[in-house]
Amino acid sequence: MGKLISPAFTTWPWVKWSEERELDIALRDGDKVWTWSEVSTQTNRYANGLLQQGVKRDDVIVGIAKNCIELIWLQLASVRIGARFAAINPKTPSKQLHQLVTSIAANHIWFGEGQETISGTWHHLQLINAEYGAVAATWQPTRLATLTFTSGSTGNPKAVAHSASNHLHSAAGLLSWLHFDVSDSWLVSLPLFHVSGLAIVWRWLLSGGMLVMPTEQGLLNDLAGVTHASLVPTQLQRILDSGETSQLALKRVLLGGSVIPTELTIAAQKQGIECWLGYGMTEMGSTVTAKRADGEPGVGNVLPYRELRIEEGEVWVKGESLTLGYYRSSGIIDVANEDGWFETKDLGSVINAELHIHGRADNMFISGGENIHPEKIEQVLLTHHEIDNVIVVDVPDEEYGQRPVAVLVSNTGKIPAKLVEFTQDKLAKFEQPIRYEIMPEHLLISGIKISRKLVKEWVDSLPITA
Repeated sequence: MGKLISPAFTTWPWVKWSEERELDIALRDGDKVWTWSEVSTQTNRYANGLLQQGVKRDDVIVGIAKNCIELIWLQLASVRIGARFAAINPKTPSKQLHQLVTSIAANHIWFGEGQETISGTWHHLQLINAEYGAVAATWQPTRLATLTFTSGSTGNPKAVAHSASNHLHSAAGLLSWLHFDVSDSWLVSLPLFHVSGLAIVWRWLLSGGMLVMPTEQGLLNDLAGVTHASLVPTQLQRILDSGETSQLALKRVLLGGSVIPTELTIAAQKQGIECWLGYGMTEMGSTVTAKRADGEPGVGNVLPYRELRIEEGEVWVKGESLTLGYYRSSGIIDVANEDGWFETKDLGSVINAELHIHGRADNMFISGGENIHPEKIEQVLLTHHEIDNVIVVDVPDEEYGQRPVAVLVSNTGKIPAKLVEFTQDKLAKFEQPIRYEIMPEHLLISGIKISRKLVKEWVDSLPITA
């Protein structure tokens, strides 16, 4: 464990770094770079551009685009004037998109290049590079700053409200253990509409390092000039398989995913890449527990500025990064219980101070009197070399009540052969899926997480065959 990092700022983070590290490179987008001084100036210009378009303090600003430099500027400018920023997945179907922006009473929407627009009561924003000038809003870190929609993997997406203080505490806790300082750079390798992508931005603002935007030249090219990245195991595996790791400056990787093969992290370590993993959620501003990958099944110890307890097998969390609440047009709905704990519905246990996750309480179903946790089946299937992702859902069964069906993302495009034999010594008979399906393309566009709810609806719509 490293030295505890303080999340305290007396002014906007980019202003602090512009004063202390004026000429150091802060931001890179392809061949274009900005120093901290230029980031501070440019943020001010875009903030004034928003004010010129009638944006007011506490207005909700939505950005709809794939990862791009404009989304970074829009977020910084929104926070600078005291507005509330939300990024939304650009692949969201227009009907659902309309529902999401209406649910948070969005006042203004910025659409990225080539993005289909939607009409409503909101104003269509432009990113205007206005004249530099004074902005009245003062630094108030506990004010609501961002809205991040949950993945909706088990239900309808919720808009999770965080302050700058929440985000900075989240970043400070992780970076107290996972080293990232002014000499390092972090690639924005995850979507900014997801909390794990948003968290990268706040780690950058906390540390004063460099933020690097992705290009159209592919992940391997993007990783060539950065020291840190957030990846899923399949991405890291492809990087190692490329045989070009010697050309990378990559020092540390924060891995996400339910199964992280020990062989993968050992191979990465041999190439000088330190692998970290953890457990987190949107409500806690990203990571709650973390550890350097060690081949053991746990997801790490509780990070600074967080607390965790197990209550009747369920994980409860609280801390300085806990959301202000779920944001609705009518106001903020508190997520904590009367003692300040957020009841996650994740099932887990703590063994030797390390958290172990067993599944979701609301995903469990009963088959022939036996409790089935889909996550256990998914973890087994994800160890198969041809399976990149999998969601297990239940289907009705006259004899057993419910039975498991596995919907796969296969790297061959086909259902792997002999899966029954593969699972028979790893799963109890009642846990073995009664059939396998290939994940349809339309279910892969929802973001980092595939929606379990939509997978269930799709499976239920399939014709029953003998």
